Amino acid sequence: MQYYSENSVSDDVDITPHVTGETSEYLGRLLIGDDEPRLLNSLCSILRDKGFEVDGAEDGDAVCQRLRENAYDLVLLDIRMPGKSGLEIMAWLKETGVDAPVIIISGHSDYRIVRQAFKLGACDYLRKPYDVDELIRAVGGTVLERRQARSQAATGWSNPLTADFFKHTLDHLPDLVFSLDERKCINYLNHHSESLLGLPTEELIGQPFSRLVHEGDIAKLPLLFGKNEVGESVTQEIKLKTYHGGIGYLDCDITVASPLEANDTALTYAKPPPAKPLFLGIVRDITEHKRTLALMEFHASHDTLTGLPNRSLFMDRLTLAVSQASRNGQKLAVLFIDLNDFKAVNDTYGHGVGDQLLQKVAAGLTHCLREGDTLARYGGDEFTVLLPSLDEKKDAATVARKLLNSLETPFPFEGTDLRVSIGTSIGIAMYPEDGAGAETLVERADMAMYAVKQRKKNDFYFYS
Repeated sequence: MQYYSENSVSDDVDITPHVTGETSEYLGRLLIGDDEPRLLNSLCSILRDKGFEVDGAEDGDAVCQRLRENAYDLVLLDIRMPGKSGLEIMAWLKETGVDAPVIIISGHSDYRIVRQAFKLGACDYLRKPYDVDELIRAVGGTVLERRQARSQAATGWSNPLTADFFKHTLDHLPDLVFSLDERKCINYLNHHSESLLGLPTEELIGQPFSRLVHEGDIAKLPLLFGKNEVGESVTQEIKLKTYHGGIGYLDCDITVASPLEANDTALTYAKPPPAKPLFLGIVRDITEHKRTLALMEFHASHDTLTGLPNRSLFMDRLTLAVSQASRNGQKLAVLFIDLNDFKAVNDTYGHGVGDQLLQKVAAGLTHCLREGDTLARYGGDEFTVLLPSLDEKKDAATVARKLLNSLETPFPFEGTDLRVSIGTSIGIAMYPEDGAGAETLVERADMAMYAVKQRKKNDFYFYS
């Protein structure tokens, strides 16, 4: 097992713990697990400069050993490491009951693996190469929440040392921290509010919190504050308005904590100091996080070249459509489309032209379909079409003719005189007469397509 500690940092990395602000107390103790020494050194250096105490390990077994020996406010893990992987470490944490929140920092973008990490308890996911501001925001927010929970359980905010810690941390935390009075009006905002919202802090003090909320999410506020009034904390995803050159919106996770007895010296309030805050909250901008997850979900279910649904998503939609058609007594059709002599295009003009041709074909076929239909790239030069809610078999024939006609005109390529023609063969299977299951319908549409190729190309046949 390989450990990384302050004594083993390379000479070009400053290993002196740096603490910002007036307090000499560390902001939190972190453990980083990553098998890339340069990245590990960089992470440790960045986070020490921000005032954290940092240990590191270059393999999963060493991470577990560190966790057995020490208590950490946060663990940052790579997915792939020698010994135990990041996912195996998280499973080990659950099995052993070791209390340590985890943020994943990984170049691994497989949606299924990231989703598994969240299921095992990861509180955030940062993708390599990471953005430093996003890293500090995620680490600082998680450590603050953990320290808040410990402080509330132990001594509350009345302890002077705890007050100093929170004053220092709140003033430097990249997340927005706020408190509200009994009218749910803002009486404190930390320094991050202006950069996040685009409005001066002074303009927001005394304003109702609802002023910041997107109109469509106003209805969520009673749930956000309701349980707090009976002593429970609540986290809600809510859109907040931003005013950077106009009104925009951010997706945020907002956590509102239970009413607390606060030491007023811990926060810099509007003057004169108000009564104790009734609601304390943290706003975390998750816009980029949601965008990353949405992109990963899209890539997991769509073809990267054409942007069409892939085979997996097509089969999911077809299975659902069959169930609905069975329940409603309707027909549906599955079309299996194969481009004729596509290999000759690749051999003659190259794969670059072949890829562009697939994109042009996909766009042309899409324009022939209804909004509720599904065109998918099944693989290679094969496409499939789902036509739900049909009244007659002839409706599927009408669509097939449109698809054939859309490919009759040669496709031009910008910047060249090249124009490429491509024919197609289409097989059609109908529900319920040609099969009762999704797999059967696709197989029989494929069989009908091969019948076209054997007899007459650039045509369509129904399965029989």
